[in-house]
Amino acid sequence: MFLKKNYYKQTYTKNDKDAFEILVALNKYENIYSDWDPSPFRRRDIESDFLEFIWDCSIDIPLHEKISIVFLMEEHLRDKKKEAQLLKALSNYFVYMLDKVERKYFEEKKKSLRYLVIGIILAIFVYKNVLGGVEIWTKIFSEGVTIGTWVFFWEAFYNIFIECQTIRQEIKLIKRFIKADYIFKNKV
Repeated sequence: MFLKKNYYKQTYTKNDKDAFEILVALNKYENIYSDWDPSPFRRRDIESDFLEFIWDCSIDIPLHEKISIVFLMEEHLRDKKKEAQLLKALSNYFVYMLDKVERKYFEEKKKSLRYLVIGIILAIFVYKNVLGGVEIWTKIFSEGVTIGTWVFFWEAFYNIFIECQTIRQEIKLIKRFIKADYIFKNKV
């Protein structure tokens, strides 16, 4: 089923800073951290289900809109120190993810350039008829090199225009989380 064009406007509310709020209800701060990580509280990994939830919500909201992640928790359970640790953990996580994805983007661009250069070399090899001769094996090899040329050109095209676009979108989403406001509110 396709979503309505303005689906996000009915699903998420805007706050006074003109940002759409993604609401996360918490019973305890540990809900944000991975249960499988035996590290001390301040060093634990972020729970993948939580990250998937806020990622999916963020995708619902167009990139030109601002977002706020709002943690709802009962007032008597709130702890400023744990909130500060959680904000630091989220910041560290998204900065790390941005670095990781930007490295992946750079590697894809390098790979694309490599494919493009190989494709150009093979194209020159075939179209300048470097092999010469009329032997059947030479013609078969020449046809194989021609096919290889187009394969490398296609890989370069795919990486530059399709794969890198997906990675650029991921970078924009991660930067959005880095810029987002993280707010703790009392659950009512």
